[in-house]
Amino acid sequence: MSTKKHTIYVINTNESGKSYWNRAGVAFENRDGSFTFKLDILPQTKFQLREEAPAVKEDAATA
Repeated sequence: MSTKKHTIYVINTNESGKSYWNRAGVAFENRDGSFTFKLDILPQTKFQLREEAPAVKEDAATA
């Protein structure tokens, strides 16, 4: 189960400079700190956002 819920907005600006915020979906922060995005603007689409794992460097002495 996720811990926090966030609303995702698409922000459009017209020619006069006025901005319109339209709800595009929700994002949930998961217990492990990753996020799940469910977008209403792309039907049946779900994304995961995770912190990039550090690259593993081989020790030159063992190569």
